Amino acid sequence: FAYLLGLYAMPVAQSAASAVSDWVSEEWLHLGGEPARLFEAFVLCGLIEELAKGIMLIAAVYHWREFDEPLDGLVYGVAIALGFATFENYLYLSSHGVAIAWKRALFAVPAHALFGGSMGYYAGRVKFMAKGLRLTRDLFRDRVLCLALPVLFHGAYNYALLHGLSWFTWTAISLLSLGFWFFVLRRVRRAQRASPFRPKTMLPSDFHVPPAQGV
Repeated sequence: FAYLLGLYAMPVAQSAASAVSDWVSEEWLHLGGEPARLFEAFVLCGLIEELAKGIMLIAAVYHWREFDEPLDGLVYGVAIALGFATFENYLYLSSHGVAIAWKRALFAVPAHALFGGSMGYYAGRVKFMAKGLRLTRDLFRDRVLCLALPVLFHGAYNYALLHGLSWFTWTAISLLSLGFWFFVLRRVRRAQRASPFRPKTMLPSDFHVPPAQGV
Protein backbone atom coordinates (compact mmCIF):
# COMPACT_ATOMS: atom_id res chain seq x y z
CA PHE A 1 0.00 0.00 0.00
CA ALA A 2 2.94 2.35 0.61
CA TYR A 3 3.88 1.84 -3.05
CA LEU A 4 0.37 2.91 -4.11
CA LEU A 5 0.67 6.02 -1.95
CA GLY A 6 3.82 6.84 -3.91
CA LEU A 7 1.92 6.47 -7.17
CA TYR A 8 -0.65 8.94 -5.86
CA ALA A 9 2.05 11.35 -4.65
CA MET A 10 3.37 11.85 -8.19
CA PRO A 11 0.31 13.63 -9.71
CA VAL A 12 -0.06 15.58 -6.46
CA ALA A 13 3.51 16.83 -6.80
CA GLN A 14 3.04 17.54 -10.50
CA SER A 15 -0.06 19.64 -9.82
CA ALA A 16 1.70 21.54 -7.03
CA ALA A 17 4.75 22.21 -9.22
CA SER A 18 2.48 23.47 -12.00
CA ALA A 19 0.73 25.81 -9.57
CA VAL A 20 4.04 27.19 -8.27
CA SER A 21 5.34 27.59 -11.84
CA ASP A 22 2.37 29.83 -12.60
CA TRP A 23 3.74 32.33 -10.07
CA VAL A 24 6.92 32.88 -12.08
CA SER A 25 7.57 33.79 -15.68
CA GLU A 26 7.99 30.84 -18.04
CA GLU A 27 10.53 32.93 -19.93
CA TRP A 28 12.55 33.38 -16.72
CA LEU A 29 12.55 29.62 -16.10
CA HIS A 30 14.06 29.04 -19.55
CA LEU A 31 16.38 32.07 -19.74
CA GLY A 32 16.98 33.00 -16.11
CA GLY A 33 20.38 31.33 -15.87
CA GLU A 34 21.66 29.96 -12.58
CA PRO A 35 18.87 31.36 -10.35
CA ALA A 36 16.25 29.71 -12.58
CA ARG A 37 18.15 26.40 -12.56
CA LEU A 38 18.43 26.49 -8.78
CA PHE A 39 14.72 27.28 -8.45
CA GLU A 40 13.72 24.47 -10.79
CA ALA A 41 16.08 21.92 -9.23
CA PHE A 42 15.59 22.66 -5.53
CA VAL A 43 12.02 24.01 -5.42
CA LEU A 44 10.00 22.61 -8.33
CA CYS A 45 11.71 19.22 -8.16
CA GLY A 46 13.47 18.74 -4.83
CA LEU A 47 11.15 20.46 -2.38
CA ILE A 48 7.77 19.77 -3.97
CA GLU A 49 8.40 16.14 -4.90
CA GLU A 50 9.96 15.18 -1.57
CA LEU A 51 7.26 17.06 0.32
CA ALA A 52 4.59 15.07 -1.53
CA LYS A 53 6.31 11.81 -0.56
CA GLY A 54 6.80 13.06 2.99
CA ILE A 55 3.11 13.83 3.39
CA MET A 56 2.24 10.26 2.39
CA LEU A 57 4.82 8.89 4.80
CA ILE A 58 3.96 11.04 7.82
CA ALA A 59 0.21 11.47 7.34
CA ALA A 60 -0.52 7.81 6.61
CA VAL A 61 2.29 5.27 6.96
CA TYR A 62 3.73 6.77 10.16
CA HIS A 63 0.58 5.77 12.07
CA TRP A 64 0.34 2.18 10.83
CA ARG A 65 0.56 -0.55 13.47
CA GLU A 66 2.96 -2.41 11.18
CA PHE A 67 5.41 0.49 11.51
CA ASP A 68 6.82 -1.00 14.71
CA GLU A 69 10.60 -0.61 14.40
CA PRO A 70 13.05 1.99 12.99
CA LEU A 71 13.91 -0.11 9.92
CA ASP A 72 10.25 -0.04 8.82
CA GLY A 73 10.53 3.68 8.22
CA LEU A 74 13.32 3.13 5.73
CA VAL A 75 11.47 0.30 3.99
CA TYR A 76 8.23 2.27 3.69
CA GLY A 77 10.11 5.37 2.56
CA VAL A 78 11.71 3.41 -0.28
CA ALA A 79 8.36 1.84 -1.24
CA ILE A 80 6.71 5.26 -1.51
CA ALA A 81 9.63 6.58 -3.54
CA LEU A 82 9.51 3.64 -5.96
CA GLY A 83 5.78 4.14 -6.49
CA PHE A 84 6.49 7.79 -7.23
CA ALA A 85 9.30 6.85 -9.65
CA THR A 86 7.05 4.35 -11.45
CA PHE A 87 4.47 6.99 -12.32
CA GLU A 88 7.20 9.48 -13.21
CA ASN A 89 8.88 6.94 -15.51
CA TYR A 90 5.56 6.28 -17.25
CA LEU A 91 5.18 9.99 -17.97
CA TYR A 92 8.78 10.35 -19.19
CA LEU A 93 8.60 7.31 -21.46
CA SER A 94 5.24 8.44 -22.84
CA SER A 95 6.74 11.81 -23.76
CA HIS A 96 10.30 10.89 -24.80
CA GLY A 97 10.11 7.25 -25.84
CA VAL A 98 11.97 4.18 -24.64
CA ALA A 99 15.36 5.60 -25.64
CA ILE A 100 15.69 7.20 -22.21
CA ALA A 101 14.62 4.07 -20.32
CA TRP A 102 18.18 2.98 -19.48
CA LYS A 103 19.02 6.40 -18.02
CA ARG A 104 15.90 6.34 -15.88
CA ALA A 105 16.64 2.79 -14.74
CA LEU A 106 20.30 3.41 -13.90
CA PHE A 107 20.00 6.83 -12.28
CA ALA A 108 16.49 8.14 -11.59
CA VAL A 109 14.94 5.06 -9.97
CA PRO A 110 17.87 4.33 -7.59
CA ALA A 111 18.04 8.04 -6.77
CA HIS A 112 14.37 8.14 -5.77
CA ALA A 113 14.89 5.03 -3.64
CA LEU A 114 17.80 6.70 -1.85
CA PHE A 115 15.84 9.90 -1.25
CA GLY A 116 12.94 7.90 0.16
CA GLY A 117 15.24 5.72 2.24
CA SER A 118 16.88 8.67 3.96
CA MET A 119 13.49 10.25 4.65
CA GLY A 120 12.12 7.01 6.08
CA TYR A 121 15.17 6.45 8.26
CA TYR A 122 14.77 9.77 10.02
CA ALA A 123 11.01 9.25 10.29
CA GLY A 124 11.78 6.01 12.11
CA ARG A 125 14.22 7.79 14.41
CA VAL A 126 11.60 10.40 15.25
CA LYS A 127 8.91 7.79 15.95
CA PHE A 128 11.09 5.65 18.19
CA MET A 129 13.25 8.32 19.78
CA ALA A 130 13.63 7.59 23.49
CA LYS A 131 11.63 9.87 25.75
CA GLY A 132 13.41 12.60 27.69
CA LEU A 133 14.08 16.31 27.63
CA ARG A 134 17.76 15.76 26.85
CA LEU A 135 16.74 14.44 23.43
CA THR A 136 14.61 17.43 22.47
CA ARG A 137 17.37 18.88 20.32
CA ASP A 138 18.04 15.53 18.61
CA LEU A 139 14.33 15.08 17.95
CA PHE A 140 14.11 18.50 16.30
CA ARG A 141 17.25 17.76 14.25
CA ASP A 142 15.86 14.47 12.96
CA ARG A 143 12.53 16.07 12.04
CA VAL A 144 14.40 18.64 9.97
CA LEU A 145 16.69 16.06 8.36
CA CYS A 146 13.70 13.88 7.45
CA LEU A 147 12.79 16.40 4.74
CA ALA A 148 15.93 18.52 4.34
CA LEU A 149 18.31 15.73 3.29
CA PRO A 150 16.09 14.29 0.52
CA VAL A 151 15.39 17.81 -0.77
CA LEU A 152 19.08 18.74 -0.84
CA PHE A 153 20.20 15.53 -2.55
CA HIS A 154 17.27 15.58 -4.97
CA GLY A 155 17.94 19.21 -5.81
CA ALA A 156 21.65 18.56 -6.37
CA TYR A 157 20.81 15.62 -8.63
CA ASN A 158 18.41 17.67 -10.77
CA TYR A 159 20.73 20.68 -10.80
CA ALA A 160 23.45 18.51 -12.34
CA LEU A 161 20.99 17.31 -14.99
CA LEU A 162 20.03 20.88 -15.88
CA HIS A 163 23.65 21.59 -16.83
CA GLY A 164 23.42 19.17 -19.74
CA LEU A 165 24.05 15.47 -20.22
CA SER A 166 27.81 15.68 -20.75
CA TRP A 167 30.32 13.12 -19.47
CA PHE A 168 31.09 15.51 -16.62
CA THR A 169 27.42 15.61 -15.64
CA TRP A 170 27.08 11.83 -15.59
CA THR A 171 30.33 11.52 -13.62
CA ALA A 172 29.06 14.05 -11.07
CA ILE A 173 25.71 12.27 -10.78
CA SER A 174 27.43 8.89 -10.43
CA LEU A 175 29.70 10.16 -7.65
CA LEU A 176 26.79 11.85 -5.89
CA SER A 177 24.71 8.67 -6.11
CA LEU A 178 27.59 6.52 -4.86
CA GLY A 179 28.18 8.80 -1.89
CA PHE A 180 24.49 8.81 -1.06
CA TRP A 181 24.38 4.99 -1.32
CA PHE A 182 27.06 4.72 1.37
CA PHE A 183 25.21 7.29 3.47
CA VAL A 184 21.92 5.37 3.32
CA LEU A 185 23.54 1.94 3.78
CA ARG A 186 25.13 3.11 7.02
CA ARG A 187 21.69 4.13 8.24
CA VAL A 188 20.27 0.77 7.19
CA ARG A 189 22.81 -0.94 9.44
CA ARG A 190 21.98 1.39 12.32
CA ALA A 191 18.28 0.66 11.94
CA GLN A 192 18.98 -3.08 11.78
CA ARG A 193 20.94 -2.90 15.02
CA ALA A 194 17.99 -1.11 16.62
CA SER A 195 15.49 -3.78 15.55
CA PRO A 196 13.64 -5.51 18.42
CA PHE A 197 13.29 -8.54 16.14
CA ARG A 198 17.04 -9.06 15.99
CA PRO A 199 18.13 -11.67 18.57
CA LYS A 200 20.39 -10.62 21.44
CA THR A 201 20.74 -7.06 20.22
CA MET A 202 20.85 -4.05 22.47
CA LEU A 203 18.99 -1.02 21.24
CA PRO A 204 20.97 2.21 20.75
CA SER A 205 20.29 4.61 23.59
CA ASP A 206 18.34 7.06 21.42
CA PHE A 207 15.75 4.52 20.23
CA HIS A 208 12.73 3.24 22.11
CA VAL A 209 10.88 0.38 20.45
CA PRO A 210 7.95 -1.55 21.97
CA PRO A 211 8.70 -5.21 22.83
CA ALA A 212 8.35 -7.56 19.88
CA GLN A 213 5.08 -9.47 19.71
CA GLY A 214 6.14 -11.81 16.93
CA VAL A 215 7.90 -11.98 13.62
